[in-house]
Amino acid sequence: MASSNANPEPEFVSDSERLREFVDTVKATANEHESIPALLEALEEPFEALLAADGWLDQRYQQLPSEEMDDSGNMGDDIAQWLLYREGNKLSLFTLVLPPGASTPVHDHLAWGLVGIYGGTQREDFYRRVDGATDDGEAELERIRTEQMERGDYYELVPPNNDIHSVQTTSDEPSVSVHLLGADVGCIERHAFDAAEGTVELFHSGYTNVECEDVLDTPTPEHDHDHVHL
Repeated sequence: MASSNANPEPEFVSDSERLREFVDTVKATANEHESIPALLEALEEPFEALLAADGWLDQRYQQLPSEEMDDSGNMGDDIAQWLLYREGNKLSLFTLVLPPGASTPVHDHLAWGLVGIYGGTQREDFYRRVDGATDDGEAELERIRTEQMERGDYYELVPPNNDIHSVQTTSDEPSVSVHLLGADVGCIERHAFDAAEGTVELFHSGYTNVECEDVLDTPTPEHDHDHVHL
């Protein structure tokens, strides 16, 4: 395991003026708000504008992984998770691309965030843990809501009570979602659940286009999810 660098350098895997403007807005807004709910509310308008804008997201980051790829990540077969930007374990932006009919495992993120639809449509099933939330291999989940999502729709992630979900593409084309997270989520060891069997295991989703040099420590239950740390 590894811990994150306290003073990381920004890493733009995808680079465009529109993307840099959005990242600058996120960082400036974070400096103005100490609480995560206030930050997410303040970011709603710029995130909506990003989802509505055409041209900033390269086509390669809206595609499924190619057959030549030996490792497309750990989110599921034929699912791509394309890293666009990250700054250590403080902030990341990536896309998740699922084929028609495909589903992710039920999983958590262990970080605040905004997730929105950029292409296709999705069904989102949201859960919460109703057990002791330990890592002993067992987990009891309660499904709290299901939402049908299309381009421009988005939702907040606020651990621990609004952080667990699964995603299924419901369109005849691949679905593309944009994820803004307050951590390098692809390289964090987090949780995948089997809701029917009542089990949980640790996993890291990885990225399709960038390897995780280290798998970062799983945030502890005592980790502060109420305040912004950028």
